[in-house]
Amino acid sequence: MSGGIVMGYLPSLAFLGLAVVGNWARFTLKRRGVRTQGRLGGDSWGAGILSVDVIYRDHEGERHYVTVAPEYLPQGGRSSVVEVVYDPRNPKRAMSEGEFERPAWRTIEGGFFFIAVGVALPCTVLLFLG
Repeated sequence: MSGGIVMGYLPSLAFLGLAVVGNWARFTLKRRGVRTQGRLGGDSWGAGILSVDVIYRDHEGERHYVTVAPEYLPQGGRSSVVEVVYDPRNPKRAMSEGEFERPAWRTIEGGFFFIAVGVALPCTVLLFLG
């Protein structure tokens, strides 16, 4: 087996790792997430990107917040109520329902998976042809 082809798989593994790490919260919340209502907090600009804080309470009444991109907030109207899904074992692990309901393959992290496949495919073809 050629060392060059094996080295060609390293970027693919890196992108696959990013996909898994990036979707870890989603996988965890799918298994044991709890839904609650949050309220819009402040918004901020960071690196030219608008984000909004959503404040929610866990099952013990403790206050937490999750930062949400505007596209994951409820559309239509200016309701201050936002549905949140959080992990009762780690209530700081949370996301808005809009983000949670979005299919994983339509997220940036899901895109990393497709990049990993796209990088690995030519290496695999070269491996079998060579």
